[in-house]
Amino acid sequence: MYRLYGRPGSGSVVVEAILEAAGVPYEVELVERSQDGQVSEKLACVNPLGQVPVLRLPDGEIMTESAAISLYLADKYAKADLAPQPSSAERARYLRWMVYLATNIYMTGLCAYYPNRYTADQNGGKWVKSAALARMAKEWEIYAAALGDKSYILGDKMSVADIYAAMQATWNFDVPAFFRKHPNLRQMYDRVTAHPAIAKVWGRNEMEDWKN
Repeated sequence: MYRLYGRPGSGSVVVEAILEAAGVPYEVELVERSQDGQVSEKLACVNPLGQVPVLRLPDGEIMTESAAISLYLADKYAKADLAPQPSSAERARYLRWMVYLATNIYMTGLCAYYPNRYTADQNGGKWVKSAALARMAKEWEIYAAALGDKSYILGDKMSVADIYAAMQATWNFDVPAFFRKHPNLRQMYDRVTAHPAIAKVWGRNEMEDWKN
């Protein structure tokens, strides 16, 4: 059985959603945030960086990094139809936007939420956050333009990239304002979260508190 180490609303949500949609047995082990910024012993045993998600595979192998885990699971459980086949024409676009989300929007979001991690200047956090927010706005503009008037980033078929984007959209500091600016992303988000398995995971992780 898979064991997923995660936190509600964190990067583990996309992994949980894929496992749920694939219908494979898994369990979630919640890892609380440390009050003093130290890595918990439980998490350090599987990821010295203290980051979630971490996925322990049935054979005991450990995987980290949300994008890597998502790509692996989507290919392994191809019957869930959450990723184009390696030989398909859509594969290049799929990989491009998965990696774009991971290396740009996800990472810039971390700079915005945890700015003091990314500067040695005691007073530099506010500048890191300001720059990160401006960059993240631009990164989302690029993604929204790529989506255009399509239902999903690949066209008419949902993929893991859409789940990944929907999760990260909820990390904006003002989600309603974000969706007003990008109505096509809101439409994509609503389509993704209408999927029964994904809706179940979203509910468990309180991913729609922004609607209240």
